[in-house]
Amino acid sequence: MKRALGAIFFALVVGSVLLAAVRVSGAVQGELPGDPIEGGRVYDNWIQALDLEPPQGNQPLWETQTDNPRSGVVTWRCVECHGWDYKGLEGSYGPSSTHYTGFPSLNEMVGAGQDEVRAWLDGSNNPQHNFLFYTTRSAVDDLIAFLLTQQVDTDLLIDPSTGLSYGNLKRGRALYQGSCESCHGERGETINFGSENSPLNLGDLAVADPWQTVHVIRFGDPIGRMQASEQLGWSLNMVADVLAYTQTLPRANPEYGITLSNSDETIDVENQGDIEPIIWAAFAMMLLIGASLGWDHYQQRQGT
Repeated sequence: MKRALGAIFFALVVGSVLLAAVRVSGAVQGELPGDPIEGGRVYDNWIQALDLEPPQGNQPLWETQTDNPRSGVVTWRCVECHGWDYKGLEGSYGPSSTHYTGFPSLNEMVGAGQDEVRAWLDGSNNPQHNFLFYTTRSAVDDLIAFLLTQQVDTDLLIDPSTGLSYGNLKRGRALYQGSCESCHGERGETINFGSENSPLNLGDLAVADPWQTVHVIRFGDPIGRMQASEQLGWSLNMVADVLAYTQTLPRANPEYGITLSNSDETIDVENQGDIEPIIWAAFAMMLLIGASLGWDHYQQRQGT
């Protein structure tokens, strides 16, 4: 009898957790102020995404740092301060990066209130960070939706020490051939992401800045030429798979990198594995812990 009750209790716990997750997800999505996919493009380059004239000079807060020597339009992009992994000084744009600024991570925005996030974008918390003045209210709403719901821990997709994808190469090849090859070419050489004198293939970007590659796969490019994987219903596992394959494509400029000292480490494609089992294992552990605590409570109640 106790075993039967235990099985029933465990099933109820699992069902309750899943139902709660669905309800929370639905509630968050229903209350979003804007479109999180468009917000990802705004985060990348709001000047291009909104087809606006770039502001003159440097972004006002840029003068508070002295490590990143860049100037002009690029200083107005969210990504140049906070990185493609959204971790700022704690991530890929940390002290060893040529993009280092010392500006903070945005991870704390996940789960924050909309008003709290908006206050950082409309100048309420800091007049020098008033992007509402330069953009539109709908663009700010989109960016808020992105910051609240679309940030992911890229350490689940990319080895932070080597930049190598944890994805599956074979599945990535099939996805690339089906969805990417028509525009980027069989070897990722159709589009030059650099200049005539310093060309950059897709393989260059995937190896040198895999975090940028992941963001662009998920949200497309700022002007909408590339469809976002988030719109296609791709899992993060599929994104990591495509990244794993693109990291094996030929490079036009092997010296290109975002770190101060380029790594000589080569990509060992045989060691690029699945992240899906890790995610499911973590989820299963949480369920088991919850079930165990609930069963202990039940047993204590039976004994009293």
